Amino acid sequence: MPPRTELRLPAESIAPALARAGIRGTSPPVPDRVAADLALLVTEVVSNAVRHASTGPGDEIVVRLFANDRIRVEVVDRGPGFAAGHRPEPGGDRSSGWGLYLLDTIASGWGVDTEDGTTVVWFELDPAADR
Repeated sequence: MPPRTELRLPAESIAPALARAGIRGTSPPVPDRVAADLALLVTEVVSNAVRHASTGPGDEIVVRLFANDRIRVEVVDRGPGFAAGHRPEPGGDRSSGWGLYLLDTIASGWGVDTEDGTTVVWFELDPAADR
């Protein structure tokens, strides 16, 4: 199935805001709670790609949105990847480190795929599920 939306963003600090706006403008009609979760998780995953991927001038981060009975988002970068099970627990007054914790807490599923020098971090939301 082709993506409903594919965004190509500069691997720079503006990317999370561009991703959030692009997804908001093209996501299917969903309850407000799901739209808020989608915006939050897109922001977190793209922020992690900007912060941790091995990017250089002209590199892009690609965000793909798929929608049917579930919403799936894939964020693709040129980073080295990481093990999906490795997640430091945020705590106390930490201002960072919340992205993977939020994925674990909010998404119906998520994972990391690496191949040929790219990393795909994906997550799914089930609009019908109660959290």
